[in-house]
Amino acid sequence: MADHDIGISTGAYHGLSLGAALLRIAELAPSAEILSLGRHSLLDPINVRVIAVAGLPFTVHGPFAHFEFGSRSATKHRGAIDVHRRHMWVAAELGAQLYVVHPDLQRRARGWKPKVAASLERAFEELAALQDEIGLPIAVENMPFRKHSHFIAPGDLDLKGLGLALDTGHAAMTGTLGDWLSDPLADLRHVHLHDNLGHHGGDHHHPLGTGVIDIEPILAVARAAGASIVLEHKDEASVLASLDHLRSRGLLVPNAR
Repeated sequence: MADHDIGISTGAYHGLSLGAALLRIAELAPSAEILSLGRHSLLDPINVRVIAVAGLPFTVHGPFAHFEFGSRSATKHRGAIDVHRRHMWVAAELGAQLYVVHPDLQRRARGWKPKVAASLERAFEELAALQDEIGLPIAVENMPFRKHSHFIAPGDLDLKGLGLALDTGHAAMTGTLGDWLSDPLADLRHVHLHDNLGHHGGDHHHPLGTGVIDIEPILAVARAAGASIVLEHKDEASVLASLDHLRSRGLLVPNAR
């Protein structure tokens, strides 16, 4: 197992079985983030057995519910909460350290809608109750693309006792990274690392050092807060490039967990 403190998302290994993905991550990092979708879903009994056998510390990124959380449809709203409830119970039973959720992310730019914001905050209240019931900390991730989400900057929404999962690439795209890092009210529990070209690029999850993000102050804030840190890429080549970048800058520190 690696002697540093940065984990790797299974999203970089979406083409592999979860067992194969965790085996590869264990060679490179001290922990994993399981993206609970498709072949890596926690609701698959095979994956439950694989995680138990692997013994690798892990966080869980819950399934996406972008269009349901902010919906004014009570049925869709309840459905989104129920999906997370089922994934959270399995995650907690397997010993997950944290559970990450996305708020809304709409396909078309729609701007700020007070009713959508209110629906999201009701969802956060329900998730906070689940957090207490199940005993698994939850962190809400900031989204990319202005006017497509109600949670891109500090103060956008009341998280109702949930923590913050700071996605650095998303924050770079919306120009809010500095605001998040300096926000005294942010309960920073988790950080996703990847790079991009800021306002001028898409959410491509490029390797660190290939875009506009200066990773050093992010790591300093995350480590000071005791937040878990994860490389979130779409393929292993990007993971390896990011690890090389961090190593070359002396930013991989011994795992203190």
